[in-house]
Amino acid sequence: QMAGSYASLNTIIQKKVGDMGAIEKELEQSLKYVKYYFPEYKIPKFISFIGTLDAPGVALTDNYIAIGLQQYAGKDFEGYLSKEVQQLYPTYISRRFEPAYIAANCIKTIVTDIFPDKSNGKNLIEQMIEKGKEWYALSLLMPGTADSVKTGYTQKQLDWCKAEEGQIFNYITQRENIETIDRDIIKYYIGEAPFTQGMPENFSPGNIGQWVGWQIVNMYAYKNASLSLKEIMNTSPRSILDEAKYKPK
Repeated sequence: QMAGSYASLNTIIQKKVGDMGAIEKELEQSLKYVKYYFPEYKIPKFISFIGTLDAPGVALTDNYIAIGLQQYAGKDFEGYLSKEVQQLYPTYISRRFEPAYIAANCIKTIVTDIFPDKSNGKNLIEQMIEKGKEWYALSLLMPGTADSVKTGYTQKQLDWCKAEEGQIFNYITQRENIETIDRDIIKYYIGEAPFTQGMPENFSPGNIGQWVGWQIVNMYAYKNASLSLKEIMNTSPRSILDEAKYKPK
């Protein structure tokens, strides 16, 4: 199945991604911001390849960011709809397999390279804030890119989050002990899912914890305008939570 669709995948990608011109422009613009905020960071070179469908869409190797174009053939590509691939990448994930996501995925990889994820082992609210920092950094490094692309939410899900911000936070804080380290509970709110359990299926995104964490980091940054991006990224989630005093309506 996978090997058979490989040649057609190549053709479709050439058509879909074309000359990569617009993507390169978006990347170049974002890399200027990376240089501005992190002058000492050595920007990797970019290479693109076409791998098997289970290969990552973006990977960092020594001095290179490798873009696996097999994950950007467009959400309607029939290879994504096969049973084996759907088990790996259900539709709520493969709908993001569009060229529009390439630049954001590359910049996310750079953010993680500069600030490795420190959320592991932390409690729910601290993990939410730690993950939220990534989207805060992206919002500064990619100011011209749509939030839907940076978060991976649909526009409808984003609009719902903005409209229901207070309700979402109340729901989580009333239903859960936000200091829990129970992994099963944490994965309700962080990581890939079609929607958030207990919230409206047609509106709520999965991974809503990262969005809430992002809002908390935004509030903290607003109250501490003199801090650099680097300083905010290096602030403990506990300090961010205590100082943000996040109480959305």
